[in-house]
Amino acid sequence: MKHTAGKAAAEVLEHWDIKHIFGLPGDSINNFVEHLRVQKERIEFIQVRHEEVGALAASSYSKLTGKIGVCLSIGGPGAIHLLNGLYDAKADRAPVLVLAGQVPTDKVGQDAFQEVHLEKMFEDVSVFSQRVSSPESFPSLLDQAIRKAYAQKGVSVLIIPDDIPMEKIEDYTTNLTETTSVSKQIPSDKDLDAGLKYIKEAKKPVILAGTGAKKARD
Repeated sequence: MKHTAGKAAAEVLEHWDIKHIFGLPGDSINNFVEHLRVQKERIEFIQVRHEEVGALAASSYSKLTGKIGVCLSIGGPGAIHLLNGLYDAKADRAPVLVLAGQVPTDKVGQDAFQEVHLEKMFEDVSVFSQRVSSPESFPSLLDQAIRKAYAQKGVSVLIIPDDIPMEKIEDYTTNLTETTSVSKQIPSDKDLDAGLKYIKEAKKPVILAGTGAKKARD
């Protein structure tokens, strides 16, 4: 049985327990937004008034919850407006997913209205940046983008030509898993014991703790 690539991609988002997307719809991303509208009971689309706000909201959501933040925009000027929020996420190593629209596949590279070379534009801010080249690759590239954002604690960008989400694909089989491998660096017991001793003996201790200690309150 065939269904649209956009529906398959929306199911990938659900699989990763993504429940919120911040963004602003428009002509080069509306075909995918329509698939999100159909699944609005499971994925809430929060419409902002400016793309920069959407990216900052996604970054803040990630930093507050530890889960990936997701933002969405049209191509061209809309995607450009995302950059401030994405650099905020990069600076704080917050996993964020960008779903950026693009002109239809057959118009890419032909100076179509509002076309911007998004792959180059996002190169510096992202740990992963790919344009979907075929309907069949949309779900797997989306899965890879989310996995990279979590594993490398950074921004993943998926550029979606406007025709891709509406194309029909064969019923696909995947081995999706939300498990990612993230290394953890832990000080030696000797160093921890020494540090604890100094803290206990201090009369006016001050602790400057990085984000790696946020779950070590006790």
